[in-house]
Amino acid sequence: MMLQNLMENYLNNKTSTVYPVSDKSSLPVKPKKNKWIIESKKLKKVFEFESSKQKESFVLEILKYTRESDAEIEFRVRNKKIAIILHALSPEVSEIEFEAKSDIDKIRKDVVYYFAKKE
Repeated sequence: MMLQNLMENYLNNKTSTVYPVSDKSSLPVKPKKNKWIIESKKLKKVFEFESSKQKESFVLEILKYTRESDAEIEFRVRNKKIAIILHALSPEVSEIEFEAKSDIDKIRKDVVYYFAKKE
């Protein structure tokens, strides 16, 4: 009976802090922006590049990566934007697609870093 009273008091105690919606700088944790859109059978993201060299190098690296990866990768190029779509071969998005997602993010980071020093 004593444990039940203790837990009841614990659960009914409202000590949560309410933060104002307008001032997000005072929040204790800032969420990391995830730009990948997750749907039932695919992951999508649009990458934007500052220069044509970066864009072209990214496309070449993606083509090399598709040769090595088990993921079904589709990409579309328009102006300085590249849309990547990872299609799931299984009924749901699996570890293969999530691994490809992180690898593609690394490829983009490497390409941008490489050409930032050259230009």
